[in-house]
Parts: sequence; C-alpha cells; structure tokens
Amino acid sequence: MEKTRTVLVTGATGFIGRATVDALTRANWKTVVASRFAGTSPAEGSVKLDLAEPATLLAMSEKGRFNAIVHLGARVGLADETESELYAPNVLSTGCLAYLARLWDAHLIFASTAIVHGARTKKIQADSPLCLDTSYAKSKWIAEQLIAASGAKHCILRIAGVFGSSGPVHLGLNRAIDAVGKATPPLIIGSGKALRNYIYVKDAAEAIVSALRERIEGTHLLAGHEVLSIGEMMGALCDTLLPGLHPAIKDGPEASNQVIMPSAFLPGTRRFRDALADIRGSD
Repeated sequence: MEKTRTVLVTGATGFIGRATVDALTRANWKTVVASRFAGTSPAEGSVKLDLAEPATLLAMSEKGRFNAIVHLGARVGLADETESELYAPNVLSTGCLAYLARLWDAHLIFASTAIVHGARTKKIQADSPLCLDTSYAKSKWIAEQLIAASGAKHCILRIAGVFGSSGPVHLGLNRAIDAVGKATPPLIIGSGKALRNYIYVKDAAEAIVSALRERIEGTHLLAGHEVLSIGEMMGALCDTLLPGLHPAIKDGPEASNQVIMPSAFLPGTRRFRDALADIRGSD
C-alpha cells in the first residue's frame, strides 16, 4: 500500500494557491495549508506561517516533516516596493524553506517569475540573460540562488502572467475578465497587436502537480502554449463569456510583445478559448 504523501503549501489561500491545493487533492496528496490566517496543527491540515517572520518557518522543524513543499507565497512588489521591504517575505523566508526541504529530504517547488529576464523583454527563453529591472525580480532571483545553494531537491518555476476568474488585477487580462463578468466591455489601449502567452491558473496548478509527480528538478519557464494578440484575447473574452459584447478601444501607448517559451519538461496547456469556457462553466 502506497504511503500517503504530504505537501506543505505556502500562499495556499492566494490565486494560484487555491487552484494548486485543489489539484494536489485530486492527485491524492495530503495537503497542509500554510498562511498567516491558518490553524496551528499539521494534523488538522493547516499551519500558521508568516513569511515576514522567518522564525515561524524554522519552527516547523519541530512539528513534523513533509515529502514536498510548494512555495507560492510572496509579497508581489510590482510598484514602488524597495529591496529591503521584499527581503524577509521573498528572500529570507525562501531560504528557510530550502533549509527545511534539505532537512526533510523534501522536493521543493518554488514559484519564481519570468520577469527575472526583464519586465519588458520581448522574447524570453531558457537561455535568455537576466535583466533584474525591478526590485521584485531581484528578490526572486536572490531567492533562487539560496535554493540552489541549499542542496535541497528543487524545481524553480519562472512563471508568466497567470489569468482566471478573480485573478490579480495587476494583469490587464484579469481586469478584463472581471469587467466582462459585470457586463462591462474590456478595454484595448492602442492597436491591441502586442503578443502574449499567459497561462490559465488551473494549468499552472497542474504543472506544479506534474513537477512533483515526475520529480522534475532544475529551472523551468512556465507559460501558455498558445500565443495571441491582446486584441484577439479581448475578442475571445467577449465571444465566450458574454456574446454580443465588444471590446472598447482607446488611444494610448502601444504595448510591446512579450512571449515566453515554455519548458518542454512541463505539460501542455489548454487553448485560450477552452480556458474561457472553463471559467464560464465555473461561474
């Protein structure tokens, strides 16, 4: 009889975290949710951890052990956050989890960001140079280096923009999905010709499960397999979620392309319209 596999998930109450917990549960992992608002016992399926207080993470060494850690929690700093503000939640906490992964011989999955290659880089692939042009990207890069130095078994996922219902609004596509849900036309600024390959949140979650199941190690780019223009996405959004609605167009600065070449070691992703149909069926 196969022994129950246990996984600690940080950021489990967040956008990707909720989808990942669902996917792990379907894959028969015993999931322990970690957040600032969770309970205090792994046996009860939740623990209270604060990424801004690394001592709460190191205290986990006295509460048992896990077969895997999925580290999704972070302070997303895409505005004016300083490196010092991001240090504890994004860097030091990751180092503590890498230490625990090595201690427990656990497989660590770390959610990094594709923009370690540059927030405005037009084409990102595995061998693209680093371009740490934001404090957030720099914090994720330093965290990656701590993981590599720890000696823990790990898989670093440099993730593209993730979309879905009630997704983080720093991504324009998520704002558009929310707008259509309120019968408001999504907005296209400029021509809408810029290309993107965002990934649906459920596909991102399945990739995490696959990385655990296949024991994938190393650093990998995680993005959608279908490349579409912003205009094409907005049109499909209206057609699928609220037929008869049309995008609104506004003059403004043109967005540039940003296409991220996904790792061949990770599973394929669904078509954009299929993801929208799933969103429609879930609402």
